[in-house]
Amino acid sequence: MSNTENLVGSTLSNRYTLLSKIGTGGMAMVYKAHDKVLDRDVAIKILRESYESESMVVENFIKEARSSASLVHPNIVSVYDVCEFDGFNYMVMELVDGITLKEYIKANPRMPWQEACDYAIQIAQGIQAAHERGIIHRDIKPQNIIMAPGGVLKVTDFGIAKAMENDKSIAGGTALGSVHYISPEQAKGGYTDFRSDIYSLGIVLYEMLAGRVPFDGDSPVSVALMHIEEEAVNVKCVNLDVPTDLAYITMKAMSREPAKRYQNTRELLDDLRAVLADETLPSLEAENTDNFPVNNSSENRSEINIVTKDDIMPRGRNTRTKIASKSKLHKKRAERNSILLAFATVAAIVLVAAAIIVVMLRPFSKTVPDLMNMSLEDAYKEAEKSKYKIDSKIEYTLSDSVPEDYVITQFPEPGADLDKRIPIKLVVSLGPSGGSIEVPNLENMKLEDAIIALNDRSLGHFMVEEDNEEVEEGYITRQTPAAGTHLKEGDIVTIHYSVGKKPVYKQKTDVEVPALTGYTLDNASSHLISIGLGIDSVSNSPSSQPAGIVIRQSPDPGTKLKEGDTVSVVVSNGGGTETVQPKAPQTESNNSQPVTETNTTPTGGSAAGHMYTVRIPADAANDTVNVKIVANGETVHDAVHSKTEGQVAVEIHESGSVSIQAYIDGAKISDKTVTF
Repeated sequence: MSNTENLVGSTLSNRYTLLSKIGTGGMAMVYKAHDKVLDRDVAIKILRESYESESMVVENFIKEARSSASLVHPNIVSVYDVCEFDGFNYMVMELVDGITLKEYIKANPRMPWQEACDYAIQIAQGIQAAHERGIIHRDIKPQNIIMAPGGVLKVTDFGIAKAMENDKSIAGGTALGSVHYISPEQAKGGYTDFRSDIYSLGIVLYEMLAGRVPFDGDSPVSVALMHIEEEAVNVKCVNLDVPTDLAYITMKAMSREPAKRYQNTRELLDDLRAVLADETLPSLEAENTDNFPVNNSSENRSEINIVTKDDIMPRGRNTRTKIASKSKLHKKRAERNSILLAFATVAAIVLVAAAIIVVMLRPFSKTVPDLMNMSLEDAYKEAEKSKYKIDSKIEYTLSDSVPEDYVITQFPEPGADLDKRIPIKLVVSLGPSGGSIEVPNLENMKLEDAIIALNDRSLGHFMVEEDNEEVEEGYITRQTPAAGTHLKEGDIVTIHYSVGKKPVYKQKTDVEVPALTGYTLDNASSHLISIGLGIDSVSNSPSSQPAGIVIRQSPDPGTKLKEGDTVSVVVSNGGGTETVQPKAPQTESNNSQPVTETNTTPTGGSAAGHMYTVRIPADAANDTVNVKIVANGETVHDAVHSKTEGQVAVEIHESGSVSIQAYIDGAKISDKTVTF
């Protein structure tokens, strides 16, 4: 047979006729082929002949291809089979009629942030499905993401990087993971886990938003060193249209230290979905609950939406706060009694006495310090001296009159009375643009007129809604940069406009989970979406049902969920039979730690057993934990696991009433009596 470069017209395994070459890579060639047995077109990825002599590469290629074949998810290119024919090893995959995300980014640099966020969610969903089965991609990059018609993204090439793991020589031109998207730990040849994929996805999101990768250089070595040693410029500073929350997500995913990244794709997905829904990021909400207890009673505060989620976050800072609030002034005016002079005299005496007390207690007052025209560094120091903090959601804007990194204005103004738990918001200068177009004064102008005024000057605009009862709905409340600033053609002016009084929060309604067994995956997903739910994760299992049919779900039909919640499903791969026994009741003896039990007869002809799952706490102190499980006094599992695995499942070969204890790092986290 010919080499892998010239196989068009050949037939592999008397089944797959190669029609055309559709892709090339360092490790494999990709052909469009026709499956004569199932009468469908497929993609064939053939391992290059230069690797066929390397037994470890071939072994890993086959092993990981088979593992990838277990992944069934709308955002993953399906692997149908892995074969060997006439000295060639190849994978048979789903043929996706589309272009790579890399090609799309080149044609659409700096895509709208909503589109980039949606694509990041799709990629993360595919990665999550793999991570839940213990599969790490190790080479997430736009070239490995296919865009199908309708904007559906599918991740491909699971297992390729694993097959290449013995070749880590960046200097030699090949790296484990493409060098522009490689995680720092991969670049150093160190231990990789699920968080390495999260880092690479962060780079992809950055590229979609910025139109370029964060690190680029003259050689692969220089780029790899940048990942290891340097912090990327915040994506918000590259593209001012990027909302603060999305910039925060991007930079957190790209943290050099794995411990500072999202620890799993679930956390990342929750934050990405919150951005699209214009809700507070769950990860930040948790931080604020722990670190910034604020009385949220509407009777005790009023919100100031001066800097919203869509403003710029400070460069190099990874912390943020929830929407800050300002305490109302509680200055009570004594009622004057124009008839009784004595009462007026008493009131005057009281006011004088109060003034004296205020002067005496000035060091303990809540007076906001004056930070105007200070450097940002000095502003932090001055605020700290006054026992205040600076809000991490700093707004950066161009200015002709204020030097770069100096404070243009602050909220509240100097001298205001503000609870010290509430941070001060700052607007900081980026310096002059060097342009010649003067920004018009837009304040108190109708939104439509303001946009026309900017368009007439060839300036762009970014609109931010602001709850404001004092300014008529649809009118501009403020702008950045300030009127009179000189910009270049196409530069952005952020215009804040009033939407009137803040609407009353609408509570999410209860939704009853439908029965999905027997549905195809697409129909199950459509049905859930139509009633306000979604699919959380998709796994597959051998079953007598046809491939692609839902055979199990969690939670069970009839369970009450809230709008926006998700359901997990198990889909048949048509590869055999599976007997699922009813889940027996379990009795918890003294503990309600995160431990779950699934009573299932295992497949593959093994002796009857029951799967028992222990969840690994997400807040475990170390990246790895020792998990030990004891059933009826016998240790059935004792091994070290990565925290990112999320859970450990073991098979219990006992029946009747079984006493089960679970330990993490020697500490008992659960003690249950379960009936099998």
